[in-house]
Amino acid sequence: MKLKILHLEDNADDVELVRHSLGRQGLECDIHAVSTGPDYVSALERKQFDVILSDSGLPGYDGRAALAAAHERCPGVPFIVLSGSAQPSPIEKVSPPGVAARLAKSEMKQLGAVIQHALQKPALHSDTDEIRSAEHTLGMKHLVSVVQRLSLARNLETVMAIVRRAVRDLTGADGATFVLREGEHCYYADEDAIGPLWKGRRFPLSACISGWAMLHRQAVAIDDIYADERIPHDAYRTTFVKSLVMTPIRSAAPIGAVGAYWAQNHHASPEEIELLQALADSTSIAIEAVDLFTNLERRVTERTEELDRNAAQLEMANRELEAFSYSVAHDLRSPLIAIDGFRSLLLESCAQTFDEESREYLARIGTSVTRMHRLIEDLLSLSKVSLCPINRAPVDLSSIAREIMWNLRERTPERLMEFVIADDLVVEGDPDLLRIVMENLLANAWKYTSRRKSAQIEFGVSTLPGGKRRFFVQDNGAGFDSRFAEKLFRPFSRLHTQAEFPGTGIGLALSQRVVNRHGGKLWAESKVDCGATFSFTVPAQFK
Repeated sequence: MKLKILHLEDNADDVELVRHSLGRQGLECDIHAVSTGPDYVSALERKQFDVILSDSGLPGYDGRAALAAAHERCPGVPFIVLSGSAQPSPIEKVSPPGVAARLAKSEMKQLGAVIQHALQKPALHSDTDEIRSAEHTLGMKHLVSVVQRLSLARNLETVMAIVRRAVRDLTGADGATFVLREGEHCYYADEDAIGPLWKGRRFPLSACISGWAMLHRQAVAIDDIYADERIPHDAYRTTFVKSLVMTPIRSAAPIGAVGAYWAQNHHASPEEIELLQALADSTSIAIEAVDLFTNLERRVTERTEELDRNAAQLEMANRELEAFSYSVAHDLRSPLIAIDGFRSLLLESCAQTFDEESREYLARIGTSVTRMHRLIEDLLSLSKVSLCPINRAPVDLSSIAREIMWNLRERTPERLMEFVIADDLVVEGDPDLLRIVMENLLANAWKYTSRRKSAQIEFGVSTLPGGKRRFFVQDNGAGFDSRFAEKLFRPFSRLHTQAEFPGTGIGLALSQRVVNRHGGKLWAESKVDCGATFSFTVPAQFK
């Protein structure tokens, strides 16, 4: 007895392949091949079949529709899906009730066994509601994955690309449009369809079905567009559209709409409309997230540009100030030299006529001139440190420290002093600039321990959290109140009087600028009369 097989397939070669494969496998078959949806439905209504073979989907006729038509008109007949795709389509994922079996076309040699196995199974008595339920469950799972992709979208183009594809996947529609509201007009921003629709065109809200859905804030399903007065028929005559569903994006205050279109008359089920509305609602959230992200990104960009401008202006102002300071300090030298020169001439030419008090006045002038010279030199040094280029090379801080301490000891050999200097402390930086740091820190330690009977100075290193090296100069000198530590690094700012410890107050400011230019940090810790510790870092590499 020959098996009566209905084969839905638009590729004549695949039809012949099935016929040849079943013949070689010993099955006597009477195969009725159809290539369109209407011919398929007509065959189901006119004949009885033992088995139905179907491609996973034809242009203009979705596999879901083929499955539904088979169960409606030939309940209990095994429905077998033949797919040429490596990835299963939505219809292939539906398990019974629905599909008796599914087989890749590359495995056609197994088709005879699959058909015999399907015929031996108990008849499928599932009704349409069960099929719809299975399809709805599949659709909801697919919708979840779509929502996940939408949550990652960062621009409107990505949102539209995801949604237009999802509309067709969820409903099996032949086309989809993404419509945006622009005031009193609908803008057909994007589409995905088997034929051209209206992408890039604008229509009044009152003149198209997407506008109707937005104005009425509800989804609309139309089985036959030419039987509905809300449809501008002339706009559809050049398209493939016979049926549609249009859902507003955000029902409360629509900002657009999502449309699904079919090339054959299609009655959209409540489940399909529910899926499309859920997709449209998720789209509204994605669009709002894109707007928020875009605004945030714009604000961050504007703030970054503002900070860059401020930094550039600050750098320019600092350079101008440094240049001005250098110029002023340089110009002050001449009058000071003149003052000191004429003071010396007075002493030489009028020494016999001056009394003791006059000579004291001239001595004070000399002391002030000397101090002013020192301040000018420090000011020039501060300017040079900020403006000069950094010449990077290995710097042996231990050797520099020993040389400096030897020079200090030579100046006052009578002082009792204990030096502790760690070995092999080598960094990468500018040798001349880092020498300035070491000279200032060690000279300060020498100065502020001058009132100790037995002074102690240590230069060493420790490791900070994260592995960064901390270099330090520690002494047992006069110390200071740590609440005012930041004041130490301001130019010409001091915590002790000239009578206590003489100085200009520029050394630490100078040292901090050097360390900062190397990308490091300089800070101080102390207690009054308990000594002080000055620490600094120098990165392994710096710009």
